[in-house]
Amino acid sequence: MTPRIDLEADLNAEDDEGRWWSVLDWASDPEAVVPGAVLVAGRERFWSVVRIEQVDDDGQVHFVEVADDHPDAVAFLQRSSARSA
Repeated sequence: MTPRIDLEADLNAEDDEGRWWSVLDWASDPEAVVPGAVLVAGRERFWSVVRIEQVDDDGQVHFVEVADDHPDAVAFLQRSSARSA
């Protein structure tokens, strides 16, 4: 099952600090993309649960992977599957 992608991103793209990045315009709900938020980034065939670390004034979003066994990721994926059921 693929969860809803909250932030479309190329997970091969990294910023200078080694974090993944995308742009706010590619978010399904830009208001939900705030530092500390846990959401799904990537594309339908290659995605990850991530934590937003920084949103720049120009709309660039920087984020890191949340390990799939981390409690935040587990809780997020359980909520996602309940919504899609």
